[in-house]
Amino acid sequence: MARHINTIWFVLVALILSLTLFFPQWLSRESISGFLGQMGAMAIVVYVLLCLTRSLLLLPSTPFILAGAVSFPQSLFLIALISFLGIVVGGFLVYSFPSFGSYDELLEEKYPAKIANLKRKMHSKYAFWIVAGWSFFPLVPTDAVCYVAGVAKMPFRKVAVAMLLGQTPVVAAYIFLGAEFGEWLRV
Repeated sequence: MARHINTIWFVLVALILSLTLFFPQWLSRESISGFLGQMGAMAIVVYVLLCLTRSLLLLPSTPFILAGAVSFPQSLFLIALISFLGIVVGGFLVYSFPSFGSYDELLEEKYPAKIANLKRKMHSKYAFWIVAGWSFFPLVPTDAVCYVAGVAKMPFRKVAVAMLLGQTPVVAAYIFLGAEFGEWLRV
């Protein structure tokens, strides 16, 4: 059973990703916010668990950050902290366990040129700024740069600081937009 855990995990991830392709509304900020709204007092606990585990399924953090800002407009600083924690935990998982769930194969297959280019750049003196810049750009997967940084043996502390530096303006913008959108919905 232990030798098949990656296969089982990969099938589970593929199934969930396939379902989200056919039902994209499941990962919209409205559906996540609605789900959290039904939880009552446990909503913040569920939100923390969702943010910490979303990277196991290679899900982007954006809808979770927006949903948190919509669902908890009175706690935006807490949403930012939870979001950053989720980003660092997700980066750590991909950095430390790249073959778990066949992430390495998935990333190498999906982004072969980007991965090869990043591997080359991770051995330069600009590796920190590459991670920070990559993390700042919202249309590229941060998991890919964490994976490559792990393969290149860049210290995780540097990776985490660079990710947080790059993600700070993005997370702040998402929280602001989510809070504004939530306010618009409540009017």
